[in-house]
Amino acid sequence: MEDLSAVAIGLVSGVVVLIRGDFVHDKGIKQKIVFENNEPITGLEFCESPKANLLFISTKSKLMTVFTTGKYQGQSARMIEDKGCNIGCMTGKKSTQEVVVARDDAISFYSPSGRGPSYIYEGPKTSIFVFKSYIALISPTASPSDIEVQSTLRRFVNTIQSSENPFDTTKFTILDIENKLIAYSGQFVDGVKTIFSEWDELYVLGGDGQLYRHQERELQEKLEIMYQRNLYSLALSLAANASADSKRMLSIHKKFGDYLYDKGEYDDAMQQYLRAIEGGDASQVIRKYLDSQRIYNLTAYLEELHERRMATADHTTLLLNCYAKLKDTEKLELFIKSEGENIKFDLDTAIQMCRQGGYFQQAAYLSEKHGQTDLVVDINLQDLGDYKAGLRFMRSLSPEEMYYNLTRYGRLLLDNLPRETTELFIDYFTHKYVPQKVTLNAPGSGMEIMPDQQSTKDIQRPASPISGLSTYKNLIPYMTGSRPPSIMSAAESQHNIMSTIASRVVGSGFGVTSSTPVESESTETGETGLSTVQTEAGLDYKPPKPRTVFAMFVDHPMELIVFLEACISYHSIVGGKESDQIDMYSTLFEMYLQQAENCSTELEKRSWEDKCKDMVTGFKAPIDPSTVLLLSHLYSYKDGRILVRERESLYIDIFRSCVSVGDTLGAIDTLHKYGELEPVLYLLALSYFTSSPEVLELASDELQAVLKKIEQDRLMAPLQVIQALSVNAVATVGVVKGYLTEIIEREKREIETNRRLTESYRQETKSKQDEIHELENEPRVFQATRCSSCGAALDLPTVHFMCRHSYHRRCLNEVNENSECPQCAPNNATIRAIRRAQDDMADRHDLFKATLEEADDKFKLISDFFGRGVMEQVDFLVQ
Repeated sequence: MEDLSAVAIGLVSGVVVLIRGDFVHDKGIKQKIVFENNEPITGLEFCESPKANLLFISTKSKLMTVFTTGKYQGQSARMIEDKGCNIGCMTGKKSTQEVVVARDDAISFYSPSGRGPSYIYEGPKTSIFVFKSYIALISPTASPSDIEVQSTLRRFVNTIQSSENPFDTTKFTILDIENKLIAYSGQFVDGVKTIFSEWDELYVLGGDGQLYRHQERELQEKLEIMYQRNLYSLALSLAANASADSKRMLSIHKKFGDYLYDKGEYDDAMQQYLRAIEGGDASQVIRKYLDSQRIYNLTAYLEELHERRMATADHTTLLLNCYAKLKDTEKLELFIKSEGENIKFDLDTAIQMCRQGGYFQQAAYLSEKHGQTDLVVDINLQDLGDYKAGLRFMRSLSPEEMYYNLTRYGRLLLDNLPRETTELFIDYFTHKYVPQKVTLNAPGSGMEIMPDQQSTKDIQRPASPISGLSTYKNLIPYMTGSRPPSIMSAAESQHNIMSTIASRVVGSGFGVTSSTPVESESTETGETGLSTVQTEAGLDYKPPKPRTVFAMFVDHPMELIVFLEACISYHSIVGGKESDQIDMYSTLFEMYLQQAENCSTELEKRSWEDKCKDMVTGFKAPIDPSTVLLLSHLYSYKDGRILVRERESLYIDIFRSCVSVGDTLGAIDTLHKYGELEPVLYLLALSYFTSSPEVLELASDELQAVLKKIEQDRLMAPLQVIQALSVNAVATVGVVKGYLTEIIEREKREIETNRRLTESYRQETKSKQDEIHELENEPRVFQATRCSSCGAALDLPTVHFMCRHSYHRRCLNEVNENSECPQCAPNNATIRAIRRAQDDMADRHDLFKATLEEADDKFKLISDFFGRGVMEQVDFLVQ
């Protein structure tokens, strides 16, 4: 035993003697025969265990065990195997407490409980030795028929003289039992005396007296040898038994797959590639299997990539292409039905490929399931051409999403569903849009609209802007090309459109009290059986400017009229931005004129023109007069120009009309009447009164009044007046002599005032500079006898300031080098504040520019800014 507490000796006579005692100190040694038979003992080996020690005994014909300690000690030997072994062919494996027996046919393992595994390795054996997980074997002379052995030995024939037959050699073999391979094989010409291990290395003492050391190779070196021999299965086993890291295992699987692929075993190669999938190089594998004949293997590989969340957008594209080529709709639907957030593919790529492959229902389902509402609408409208389904789904979206899709596909929907689309426009822009629930069950099953709630109450809508109508629903005949209900008779047309709106608005909010009851509408059923339900109150959202969608109605003038009238009605009730109202009224005015121009009968044309007249005169619609004039000119609407002048009081046009007919007195009356309201008239009058001698003779007195008004209000500079009068030779110097004299006298007075003011500033500046020079260079004598704060006589300690004020120390709160005179401090603070304001003003270029643009006398403004010091450099001021 290893602790030298017992020694077993086997004799040729068949007796086994067990000796116990302290061999180190030679004390208490006892011996005992534990086994005897008629055959020589060929091997002994102890097997230790916590309960009892066991001694394995072998002979030529059998293998037995005997307990040397424990309660079974003294019992007769128990036969384990009816086969024995030669001398030196049995050894122990201490790590597992097993006994290894080498026979000619195999190597067998035995444990205390009985026989263990056996490994076939044929050939005679003379010795066995266990080293780590290896078994070293010594075999007798190799067979001369072994060509490989002969070729090796012939190289040593001339160098070996100790043996009569140079081919009588001993074979040394190291077996790797775990991996079932021969780890090493060598030849010893002079035989082997013994094998032992030390320092974690294996040593062999040859018959020639030389000691050979055998070292275990590193794992990578072992694997390289396996790669060279294409033993990839052994390489995997070797790496697994060596507890190699996952990276190395993946590399082996990859190499194994490449080897099998080169051999044409594509299915087996794919199995190895699947096991090495986490090692990367997916693109290389995919390129190998792009052949259509191996599409099943490629599909399996791509599915594994998605299962492990390693797929890219390109992988998703390729997998969907594979499904499409295989026409495997079942797998495709299973692929896109990944639940929740744990989708195993790139969503955008999957949707795109479904659309490209013609799987529109699957693409729509996938888009709707993962919240890609824009794509759902796009697929229904662009791919499936199901405009009703697309419009119904749009009605289920939030206001923001619905508006986005409406701006994208509004024109397409108007071309195919003009009535329904116009209603959607009106609902949204009149703040009555309410989303409806839509459920997309599965690919190909369509959409199911689930209403939020059903309303059995009447739905109040804004009054129609067309006389005699109460709701924009009644405007639908416009879209069918039939005659609008409002265009019935001349008597009906007398009720102007805007007066009708104003008279019907009672209260606030969205409610409208109309003489015509509003029809209750709770449920509408479409052709496909999908129910939609209107709700009573809209969501809190802010509709955009109506003008943003005008362009969508380019080819749908009737629908645009319906939309504009409904929006105008809504804005007249709840109020709105003036700019929006101007846009809507201007556009509606143009549409009326366009319809009047395209009418085939005079009655219809007069009806549309009456609507235009009502907008301009009957109700003060916020339309720009220039827009009315332009549109009236473009559509040959003669009454438009007259209506604008009557409504807008265009004084300049009135004056010009008098001038155009030579009515000088009328022009003078217009100037007197509207001159204060329109000062530009004085400028026009100045040019007109001097246009001819006849006009000047009639308006000579008025010309002086005009010149005086221009001077007082500074409507023109004197030079501009002279230039205006010098256009022709009608006006002489005598006409403007008084005007020029007064201008010159006023300028002289201003120059003199400025001169005196400049001189006073110069003197004040000189005084300040002298004072500063005195403070910097001359001593200051303080002769004050009383405190400037309390008025009492000064006594020490006393504080004197350079401004000649003196104080008791106790009359001041704090005294340091930064202290100021209490009396002068407010004035100093004011000066500093003014100076800071001037410094800040120097950087306000935008303020200077804005003030300069608004100033009448720009030179004076620039001089004023110079006077404030805002134009000076900071470093100059400091210096």
